[in-house]
Amino acid sequence: MNTTYEITPIRKRPFVAGFWLFTAIPFSLLVAGLLQVLIDFDFDTNDSTSIIILSLSHFGAGYLWARSLGRRSGHTDNRRLYLSGALGFSLSFLGGFGFLTLLNPIFQKYIDSFHGAGNLEFGALFVPWFALITGISGLALGLGLRKWKLGLKMFGLGFATGFLIYLAIMFTMQLFGFEVGSGRPVMLPTTFLSLWVTALVGSELFGRVLEKSKSNL
Repeated sequence: MNTTYEITPIRKRPFVAGFWLFTAIPFSLLVAGLLQVLIDFDFDTNDSTSIIILSLSHFGAGYLWARSLGRRSGHTDNRRLYLSGALGFSLSFLGGFGFLTLLNPIFQKYIDSFHGAGNLEFGALFVPWFALITGISGLALGLGLRKWKLGLKMFGLGFATGFLIYLAIMFTMQLFGFEVGSGRPVMLPTTFLSLWVTALVGSELFGRVLEKSKSNL
């Protein structure tokens, strides 16, 4: 007798899928730390081994995120969706980092135009980058379902979400005196807080759009 198994959709709340994205950087640091103990490895973003670690950790986190998001929105057992989401997240994150590094002289002129205003320099680089990460991740999910229009819709939704959330958090922290260039530790808390909030809000929005696309089939 043949037995077939069907993946049952888990409870909704698509924002929960965003927690998987939190694991990418900590996992990278964990692997780097283990390698440092075992083979005296020094983590350096200019080193090929470090880039591989970052790539694999972000791809893995992206896959688990897309899988959770897919199952919560009714797209169960869609490996194309999961792989596409993983590629979108990992390539946009690392590609943006590489792009900034490769074109550093051009970006430096762009930064210099703000005449040393640390908060404006910080926002000018990181706000568009995180908006693109969110937008491209949404685009990848749509393309994973072979729906260009859906992908473009999710790109716009994701870009706006990442852009507005990062700006809101950056300026809110400024109101409490945490401004880049003020001497307080600001960059990392702002970056991670923005990344986490965007991951949760973006996942909730993407999940609802994916669920609606499923019901329209």
